[in-house]
Amino acid sequence: MKLPFVSTLTFRYLCHYEDKMRFGVAKPETGFPFVSAFTFSYLWELFYFLSVMKRGFIYTILLSILLGSCNHHDTEKAEILYQNGVEMEKRYMPDSAVIFYHKALKRLDESNDNELKSKIYNQLGDLLLEHNIYETARSAYQQALYVSKELADKSNLSHAYRGIGKYHFLYKDRDSAFYYFEKPFEFFPEIKNREERSSVYNNLTSAYKLKNDIKSALECNAKALSLTNDEVKRLRNYAVRGQLFAMQMQYDSALFYLEQASRSEEKSVKASAYFKLADLPEKSGITDSMKYRYLQEAYRLSDSIENMAVSHQIDRQEQIRITSDLKEQNHIRLIVSITVSIIVVLLLSIVVFFIYRKHLKRRNERIFAHKWERQEARAQENENRELQIIDIIRKAGETCSKHFKESNIYTDLYKKINSDKESLSYNEQKSFQTTILKEFDTYLQQVSSIVPLTDNDAFLCALLQLGFSTKECAACRGISSETIRSQRTRIRKKIPQNFLSQGLGIVILGEENLSKR
Repeated sequence: MKLPFVSTLTFRYLCHYEDKMRFGVAKPETGFPFVSAFTFSYLWELFYFLSVMKRGFIYTILLSILLGSCNHHDTEKAEILYQNGVEMEKRYMPDSAVIFYHKALKRLDESNDNELKSKIYNQLGDLLLEHNIYETARSAYQQALYVSKELADKSNLSHAYRGIGKYHFLYKDRDSAFYYFEKPFEFFPEIKNREERSSVYNNLTSAYKLKNDIKSALECNAKALSLTNDEVKRLRNYAVRGQLFAMQMQYDSALFYLEQASRSEEKSVKASAYFKLADLPEKSGITDSMKYRYLQEAYRLSDSIENMAVSHQIDRQEQIRITSDLKEQNHIRLIVSITVSIIVVLLLSIVVFFIYRKHLKRRNERIFAHKWERQEARAQENENRELQIIDIIRKAGETCSKHFKESNIYTDLYKKINSDKESLSYNEQKSFQTTILKEFDTYLQQVSSIVPLTDNDAFLCALLQLGFSTKECAACRGISSETIRSQRTRIRKKIPQNFLSQGLGIVILGEENLSKR
């Protein structure tokens, strides 16, 4: 029996088949790639075929050499793939990052580089946990735990324990989260990475905060700050520290650390700091206008982060398209380059491809449904934000109105407009207008941020906040009641429809103040 001719090029193509024909490159929730099993099946059948030939021993040695050359530098290639994944994360392309991490792990299947394996599993777990794929993230951390136990440097082992702890923390399982967060202290001196030590204390800070043990949380936070050299991490710790001081009602310290955190270059840290600043009570020195400004900035940053997340969806579809193109190209190469037996397997692979595409269609439908739910939630969030803004404007108007009514100027004005005179003199009108606009400046600035007002519009809004009737407003302006009603109609038309439907017109046009004095 003669051995059919199989070129070295064919052998190498078989060895690299897995890299070129990535049917199984899927998201973590769809399972691990299955092409590897087919590829090794091809190689094993060829190995067995050669071994039973007349000169099978020689061909077996030749095949072993070829296989060894195919696997050369796998660790170096895995490191490059891992770095590509990290770069994709920095570019806010998490889907692409997951694909690169799985490629790198596949490269390391037969490698003993447990240091790199555990690092990639931890990075993958962090990415999945950040995007709410909890169970798959936990599996990645458990893999990291398994491969890093025998390493001299326990940094990756500590990272894996913390990852599992964060998984339990997100599910509000306090006892389990605390257990895993404390686990690294069993080998703390063997953790060489200084930032990892800092992260251990960071997670304990969150655990103590959940238990309302603020004193212990502050101690852990201080230790984390003393260990970290990372600027973003330091400012994130400042935001946590500021919140802890706020919980202890030490508002000066809370204000200091939260303002420091608000200078972070990372949008999520900055937005979190602004939200926490807006939650501080008035006795901390945060006025309503400052809260309004902090909330505006926080929501702006939140919207920016959310818009960035939309690009993830676009990138996901683009990555799927590129992967699909690669599959079609490699189908042709496979048919030309390999034997009839592999063509049979190829037909099976095509069937699996259509199954995968069907699964992908269902997955996209789920993604669309989830996106619709997020849009609904965002609409509700915008509605709540508008109500908050309206409430801030209402409180500002009430405050200005209360202060002005306590003054002698108000008493004098009220007497004059309710006297027998038809209206005030021109000088009296200008004098009262200047005074009232000055007294209601805070309120009018907030209204003007939403509704464009002229000086006369602003004057009318201030008078309506004082509870003046149409007739009294006309007396102050020296015009007819009909003109006042027309002006109110014009102002109402300037109010954006979303704020108008939420009741801003009722607030600034005085419907709820007509009986107030």
